[in-house]
Amino acid sequence: MGSIGEVLEVPENQKVEVVPKTIFNHGFAQKAKELTPVLHEWIDRPLSVVEFQPDPKEFFKCKGLPKHTIDELSSISYGRGDEFILDFGSHRVGYLSFHISVDGVNIDAPARLRVTFGEIPYDVTENLHPCKTWISTSWLPDEVINVDWLPAGVEMPRRYAFRYVRIEIVDTSQKYKIRFSDIKVRAVSAVSPLTMSGVENLRTSDRELVAIDRISQVTLRNCMQTVFEDGPRRDRRLWMGDLRLQALTNYCTFKDFNLVKRCLYMFASLPREDGSIPACVFEKPKLSAASDYIVDYDALFGPTVYEYTIASGDEQTAIELWPTVLSSMQKALSHLDKAGRFDTDASKAWKFLDWSKGLDTTAGMHGLVLFCCKEVNKLALIVSKPPPFLDIVEKMTAAALSFYDSSLGVFISGPDRQISWISQAWLALAGVADAESCLTAIKTAMANPEALKPLTPYAYHHVAEGLARCGGQEDSLKLMREYWGGMAKAGADTFWEFFDSEDPRSSPLIEFMAFVPGVFGAGEATVFTVPISVEKLLQSLSDDITEITGIASWKRKKML
Repeated sequence: MGSIGEVLEVPENQKVEVVPKTIFNHGFAQKAKELTPVLHEWIDRPLSVVEFQPDPKEFFKCKGLPKHTIDELSSISYGRGDEFILDFGSHRVGYLSFHISVDGVNIDAPARLRVTFGEIPYDVTENLHPCKTWISTSWLPDEVINVDWLPAGVEMPRRYAFRYVRIEIVDTSQKYKIRFSDIKVRAVSAVSPLTMSGVENLRTSDRELVAIDRISQVTLRNCMQTVFEDGPRRDRRLWMGDLRLQALTNYCTFKDFNLVKRCLYMFASLPREDGSIPACVFEKPKLSAASDYIVDYDALFGPTVYEYTIASGDEQTAIELWPTVLSSMQKALSHLDKAGRFDTDASKAWKFLDWSKGLDTTAGMHGLVLFCCKEVNKLALIVSKPPPFLDIVEKMTAAALSFYDSSLGVFISGPDRQISWISQAWLALAGVADAESCLTAIKTAMANPEALKPLTPYAYHHVAEGLARCGGQEDSLKLMREYWGGMAKAGADTFWEFFDSEDPRSSPLIEFMAFVPGVFGAGEATVFTVPISVEKLLQSLSDDITEITGIASWKRKKML
């Protein structure tokens, strides 16, 4: 397998010194269990055997070219040092199996194989080991297996997320070689092929937008397992921030309200003794809270419940979760100073917003917490409770003006007066000023080459949404073409966790080593989260807007 490589230090803001005790809610946990979906299964097979050739015009600087058909593969014998790469044509999540037959005199030793699962070309064209990372290398998507008795069928027990499969024959013996046939994957998802095919097609002749919409749906489908996974390749966990965006897109596509409801109850079953909820939860081997805590994810529980309630019409769940909603706001609100301004330094707890390096979160967190307060106030009306944060909203809205630099026309953050796209987006979503001023602030920051740009689709979603909500639908559409369209042009089958159009190896999780830069892949093509749905923006352009989730959610119409 080679050297593991250098283990990097976990970032300071993610270190947890004290983990509050979990107060397990057995009633909510039982409700979550009863909502566990039965996964749908179907069989996919590889399209061809490919080889990658250097191509400077491609985003990953190489291009896959057909080498053998699948029918030809079964007649080719492989021995020590041989290898081949399978292309399944698109991304899927599931379990690989194949049959091995033999050419030779005796089977006097096991066949040893290394199987590597790839989402992008780097995964299957470069060695994964060694690497520099603070993420466990046990997530690297490769397996070494020994097959003792041949011929034999091989069923790999672990679930993988991939498009490509690289099979290396580490060794057989001098007396025999092996052949491969009946290669297939048992794909799995909470979304059935019938449901997937039943989603209404985007009513536009614009191929780029159709592609973005389709990739968004595949991204979401592959993340929808027994929970909304943040990524089916790495982590495979339920994270609060990811859940909210996944749920919003689900409401416009697959409409699986029960899976969202299940995930909400999972979080609500694991509150900590201070009332906060963990940033993510583990489903297996038993439901439990992770030690990870993110202030913004805690606060986003309330808006996620509100949006679920409006989309599903299920008010009873909102009533049951109301106490959890209130307690999940307390940690974030404890960061407000006497003037109602968010103070990032009030605690060492992690404030995320994005993976962009050097991001000052003060202004962005102020906007996010204010946004959450407003959404919870709306939820209160549904569950027949008095809005709990009216005074706080008024105070925070007034305090938000302290972030605004009228000479620059943008919101600034922190002692270094940082200008970032994310700060503008969250303060705009919070409605701290009129729509025109907020739109100007976002566009001014985007036009400033010194302003800090987002790195993840998660953050770009909020920028695109901020533009659209403030009347900048055309600007939002342009951003979607550049960012998500950029991923599509780069060959994305599902949208990646990170994407830098100038650097295919950009990742905050890994420092690539000089000799082995591939590791988890460029931007680690783990399906992480979905972008703002294309349909929402196109629908906003149709002027058929209805307020259903606290954001603009629009019915599809044909573009003129």
